[in-house]
Amino acid sequence: MDLLIIGLDGLSYNMLDRFDIELDYFDQARERGVSGDLMSVDTPTTFPAWTSFATGKDPGSHGVCDMMAQDADYSTRSVKTTTDDPAICDFFDDGIFINLPASTDRIPQGENTYVVSAFDAKDKESAVPDELKSLDAYDDYVLSHNPKLKASPQRYLQHVIDISEARGRFAAQAFEAHDPDVGFVLFSTPDWAGHLLGTLNTDAQRREFYTKLLTHVDEWAEQLSAFADNVVLMSDHGFEQKHRTIHISDWLRDEGYLVEQQSEGLPSASEVAIDVAMAVAKRSDLLYGAMRRVHNRILGLDWGTSLQTATRPDPDYPRSTAWQLRYATIYLNDDRFDSPTVEDPDSLRETIRDGLKNLADEEGNAVFRDVLLPEEAYNDPGPHAPDVIARPAPGHHPLRAWSPQGGVTSPTTSFEHRYRGIFVGDGPLFQGESVEDMSIVDVLPTVMTALGHSVSPDFDGEARVDLLDDDVEPSVLDPGELPEVHLRTDDDAEREAVVEERLADLGYME
Repeated sequence: MDLLIIGLDGLSYNMLDRFDIELDYFDQARERGVSGDLMSVDTPTTFPAWTSFATGKDPGSHGVCDMMAQDADYSTRSVKTTTDDPAICDFFDDGIFINLPASTDRIPQGENTYVVSAFDAKDKESAVPDELKSLDAYDDYVLSHNPKLKASPQRYLQHVIDISEARGRFAAQAFEAHDPDVGFVLFSTPDWAGHLLGTLNTDAQRREFYTKLLTHVDEWAEQLSAFADNVVLMSDHGFEQKHRTIHISDWLRDEGYLVEQQSEGLPSASEVAIDVAMAVAKRSDLLYGAMRRVHNRILGLDWGTSLQTATRPDPDYPRSTAWQLRYATIYLNDDRFDSPTVEDPDSLRETIRDGLKNLADEEGNAVFRDVLLPEEAYNDPGPHAPDVIARPAPGHHPLRAWSPQGGVTSPTTSFEHRYRGIFVGDGPLFQGESVEDMSIVDVLPTVMTALGHSVSPDFDGEARVDLLDDDVEPSVLDPGELPEVHLRTDDDAEREAVVEERLADLGYME
């Protein structure tokens, strides 16, 4: 194999440093090759980031800006595969791409190229192409995790290790049987486990938990690397422990932009949950801290997800002018929606951007390191891009839930996404030592150039020739030579429901 790309979802150097984790293969590849931070996209979440990797375009261009989308009638749904942009499986012949997110509808245009979809597929039967179902490891392949096991961290840890084991064995058999020129496999489990670290009581427990999983994934990365002359290790974003949660909806409501559905009679579950939290917080910081830990733990259960949903706003969209869809993205009620209330969106975008820039926590520190308009965040934002994109300050994490203490921030101990992930290039294609200012949209044009392929003129990313062998000469495809996108057109309502349930388990859907 000329090149193998191994995705280590959610991995970042700061987490390895925090828990003093040494990984034999990862550390050796990092020392031998080129390495550094890899910046994610807005938003730094699974579907937008991996779609940007696969297409070489940012979310403003390919349209997958979040884990969920909102239609003209204000209903939300899971995002779908981009229909306009060729992806890595279309550019490369003789490729195998395993667990590639947001690819479930794609028919690869690369000759002898196969794609195994990620958890956005209905089941493993539809995720795995027929040509790979004859592998012995197919029987044990697991598409997604069981969130109910989060109630017992040790059971869940073994569960995700088993998933990594099955994925590694499946990849090894696929590479051995088909001998591809280019391979890709994504280990999702570092991300799944990372979200659970906040439920553990001590750093010693977290270190043991995290080290055990990462060591197992590292061992599989080493085994799979034996199939390839060159290896890229990368993540879609990083992780860090947060100390403050940002409640943008509280600010939007207080400023009059967000109007809630009016309830009659008894108070809503949201109001009851918030009143209880505020009462506890006023009486005892210790009790409130314990309540947060319990809250983190029960979110792994079905009724925990329901509790989380109960504390989110229920917007009256036709009466609102702006709302937070998810993470820190703001949408205006303009003519994209059925009952628009905003006549001058440009002015309102700037007003909301400036207001968010001024938000501060109790210590007077800004809660966002930057707040951007779509043309500032994206190269060529399409009509479905968010109107305002806020990038949290270090240690801060935006949620849709109402603040349990009032105000725009509240304490937390959770582990959540951050923008900076990792990139390591190891093998004769790569030269130098450090990687600086590299974005995930640069990976595809860089590896295409490294392998002697012409890149798309439509890429938002650039080929980082400073990381490649001196003999590499970059070239650009004629627009007429770009592969066409072919998608399955089946309207599978059952798949949509299954995927939305998985996204809800991960906290992405209502």
